[in-house]
Amino acid sequence: MAWALAAHAELSEIATGYGHFITVGELADRVQEASGVHTEAPTRTWMDAILRKIARRCHKAGEPPLTALCVRQNHTVGDTYKYVLELAGLPMPDDLELHAAYARWQCYEFYGAAMPSDMAIPPLTPKVAGRRSTSSTAQVEVKPQPTRAAVCAQCFIQLPANGVCHYCV
Repeated sequence: MAWALAAHAELSEIATGYGHFITVGELADRVQEASGVHTEAPTRTWMDAILRKIARRCHKAGEPPLTALCVRQNHTVGDTYKYVLELAGLPMPDDLELHAAYARWQCYEFYGAAMPSDMAIPPLTPKVAGRRSTSSTAQVEVKPQPTRAAVCAQCFIQLPANGVCHYCV
């Protein structure tokens, strides 16, 4: 619990600066330092659970998804951000990174970052933007990803089309 509270506080602070984000490894280090609770376990074994707790907290509180600010070493959001979409019952977008960029934009606005007035589309993280600009000259066939069905946040059973879990009502 101490890690989740520390991670939420760190991500909230990061959201106060437009364009700011953090890698999972950097957040793990800050969380351990801020909470005073340290582990030798690999980050990949525990940070995903912390980010899921933050995603649930933000979703329940009506806050923008702070986990969009936490990216992997290659600056992509990965599976943890997909959990945000599952919580909201949203389909998987064609461009997960652009969707996350909009979510980061919401975080910046919510936490009072100075926003540029001439910005029409939120920026991607630098490494993602760099890969896209170099690959724009090459034709790449994009295969549609299968959409994952929405699941109940309480019992994790697939929701029917109306979005109401019959087991948890």
